[in-house]
Amino acid sequence: MSISALLRAPSGPDAAIMAEYHGPFMSSMSGPYFMLNGLNAPFWEKIRQARAQFHVGRDAHFLHVRPYILRSWQRSRAAHVPSVGLPVAMIGPVEFQEVLRRHAFLVDCASRVMEELLENILPSKSCIVLTDADGVFLHTVGDGEGYGRGSCCLMRGLISREAVDGTTSMGICLEEKIPVCVLGCEHYNPHFDGWSCAAAPIFDNEGELVGTLSLTLERDKFHQHTFGLVIAAAKAITEQMRLRTLLQEVQTVMELLGEAVVVLDAGGSLRLMNRYAKRLFHVRGDVVGRNFSGIATEAGGKSPAFPDKKVKDGECSMQLADGTPLHCLFSSSPIPGGGLCVTLRETRRVHALTNRLTGAKAVYDFGDIIGDSAAMGQALHLARVASGNGMTTLLLGESGVGKELFAQAIHNGGERRQEPFIVVNCGAIPRDLVQSELFGYEAGAFTGAAGQGAPGKFELADGGTLFLDEIGDMPLAAQVSLLRVLQEGEVTRIGGKRPNRVDVRVVAATHCDLGQAVGKGTFRQDLYYRLNVLVIQVPPLRLRLGDVPVLARFFLDKISRSLRKPLTGFTPAALACLEAYGWPGNVRELENCIERTAVVAEGSVIDVADLPPEIGQQKKPVAEASPFPAPAPALKTAREDQDCEAIVTALRRTRGNVRAAAKEVGVTRATLYARILRFGLDVRDFREVQ
Repeated sequence: MSISALLRAPSGPDAAIMAEYHGPFMSSMSGPYFMLNGLNAPFWEKIRQARAQFHVGRDAHFLHVRPYILRSWQRSRAAHVPSVGLPVAMIGPVEFQEVLRRHAFLVDCASRVMEELLENILPSKSCIVLTDADGVFLHTVGDGEGYGRGSCCLMRGLISREAVDGTTSMGICLEEKIPVCVLGCEHYNPHFDGWSCAAAPIFDNEGELVGTLSLTLERDKFHQHTFGLVIAAAKAITEQMRLRTLLQEVQTVMELLGEAVVVLDAGGSLRLMNRYAKRLFHVRGDVVGRNFSGIATEAGGKSPAFPDKKVKDGECSMQLADGTPLHCLFSSSPIPGGGLCVTLRETRRVHALTNRLTGAKAVYDFGDIIGDSAAMGQALHLARVASGNGMTTLLLGESGVGKELFAQAIHNGGERRQEPFIVVNCGAIPRDLVQSELFGYEAGAFTGAAGQGAPGKFELADGGTLFLDEIGDMPLAAQVSLLRVLQEGEVTRIGGKRPNRVDVRVVAATHCDLGQAVGKGTFRQDLYYRLNVLVIQVPPLRLRLGDVPVLARFFLDKISRSLRKPLTGFTPAALACLEAYGWPGNVRELENCIERTAVVAEGSVIDVADLPPEIGQQKKPVAEASPFPAPAPALKTAREDQDCEAIVTALRRTRGNVRAAAKEVGVTRATLYARILRFGLDVRDFREVQ
């Protein structure tokens, strides 16, 4: 409902109630005019006569009437405001509570200023009123009978505007947005002649009018200094709102910052601590005034010594009051006048963000490992066992068999799947840099070291998994430090004195025979036994009976989509050549072979002529003996018949889309490829069906 719809003059019981509570506030004074604000009685008599002529419609040049008073008289007459009686309008209690809720910030900022203003004008029979921009009385203070205070005052909810009670300081201030005072008979309605009032506007940060502050007191008690006090008080409220808004914005920004903010005074006591800092330091409630040493200490119980100068991305280690160790990066800056502002970020969180931005995560899981052979089945079984615990795991296998694929699947299959997965190729790092790469270094630890030092891969992998590929190439000096990390869970940076606790699951891999390396003295025996806990032998491709056709079709399907080339499969002769080849480069070589073949193939089906010469023109070698038992031949069972029928139905429904068919059957693509091969099916037959 608009405020104009609420402008009403009460009748009956309402009028009686308003007269009872507003008699002391709005009653007129009888008798002769007295000296007012230094002006004599004849002057005020001229104004009274001018108003009387104005009310009867005799417009003339009213030389003794101030311009904004005359403008207000004209607006009041145009609004048909009564010139006699006690005009009153107010809003209902329910709507008033909603108005009060919207302006709670204004009332909170103004209430104390209003109390101070009242103290400066006592003793006098006066009332100070705060209104909103619609003229609704929000808050009042006064020393006269009937004025009331706060929520006890029945004047709250009244509306004072020119359209209600004519010319008053509140009405003019709301219309013209300027400080004004209305004295005695300058009021439009003679009912208010016994009073003088002054009002000043209150603005928000955008310069919009949000309300007025007015002071009403007995006519002859008004003084020009009183007007100045009202203007100053309104400006103080405006400034208070601006400062509080600014403070709230700063506090909001501080709470949104992804780092802890601590402000200390010159003595080390807390001035401010944002919500993130409270969580970081395990404290609750109001901590202002507490000494920071009671919240966190350095080694030896000393208070953290943040440098009294600008520092960016320094490192510090503390112990919280509850005994929890805390490692942070911090930046600090002195505060003019004394004190220090410090921002802190937990080291693990910084590392997690770094890993996320650099893509330090595992992307493959067990569903991405393709193969249905017995050899691969045994390796996958052990890998799933490894994913269910956090013990150190050693992956053995030739180059190209997919050891990193297994490592990622183990990581994603365990509880650390949301944590970082860091890969270090020990054979690709210069030998003199392996330790700094793995364990980090302090500032100035060696020539060329970064000025702030740097964390190693173990610190970056904290909480997650560190994959040490080609660990057999690790220098002996680094092996000693690695053994300590595995045994103690602590990392000491090069040039550092204090160890840092880390929680890292290590998965190592190598193509070397570590037993022989131990015998030659190139690999530490104690580290070998520490790694040789859960060993997984990833089989070479030549021993994965039946997996080559499945992998070949998988790679062809992937590459044909990438090339946007309609390649549908292999001829039986081409598949036979692929199976007969020894694949010394294992799965990596097979993928490269299929990619090259797909590029040069002219037809939609790969034939022997499309294969590289070393594969298409080979003689089938004698198969290498497999260490894994070959599956015994068996007749197709009733369950297999059902599986075959379900696969055929799914392929028909999806028109040979292996991905969609696998989803419909409820198996991975790798498993579906294996079963398609086992049952002698050809995906092309289903793609050709219309």
